[in-house]
Amino acid sequence: MLRRNAITLVLMAMLCAVAVAKDQPGQVLVWPESGKPVLRFTFGKFKETSLGGSRHVYNSDTTAENLWNKKIPLANFSLYLFDKNRVRVGEGYVSVSNIGPGEVVKFQTTVEAAGTPVMMSLAPQSLPAELQSGPPRSISITVNSVPQGATLKVDGAESGMTPKVNPCDAGQAYSRVQQRRF
Repeated sequence: MLRRNAITLVLMAMLCAVAVAKDQPGQVLVWPESGKPVLRFTFGKFKETSLGGSRHVYNSDTTAENLWNKKIPLANFSLYLFDKNRVRVGEGYVSVSNIGPGEVVKFQTTVEAAGTPVMMSLAPQSLPAELQSGPPRSISITVNSVPQGATLKVDGAESGMTPKVNPCDAGQAYSRVQQRRF
């Protein structure tokens, strides 16, 4: 009896492990691929819903997370599917709207493919104006004065003396250059 219970317990544990393994996410895509991430898409396992000759239709439970510090009013992407040889075999469309900073939304993604997809990539189609040229990035500004040696303040905090190369995030900043006796 004890041996039978032990075997039953082992079989149940194996079935649970298989069930959990099947629920693992299919793929996570972060956009953009380089630089500061703005959106993270998590695609569940693609399930085939219909078949017509060599045409396959798949559905996936998908989440999108806004990693940016601003609300994203609307962003549209093409989702390209590739087979194991990196040949594009299909595509879909992903659209997210009104996602606040740190917010996660869930939705269904439907794609068509002429083969078995194993990899994906995103290509932006329409984005908010601030993201059109890519994600926000830092720039450097060189501040000089005549005579040199003036105190430089950026957003009220002392940043050094001129000449000074100062890194700045995209957006507005208030700068002040001050020199005694001038």
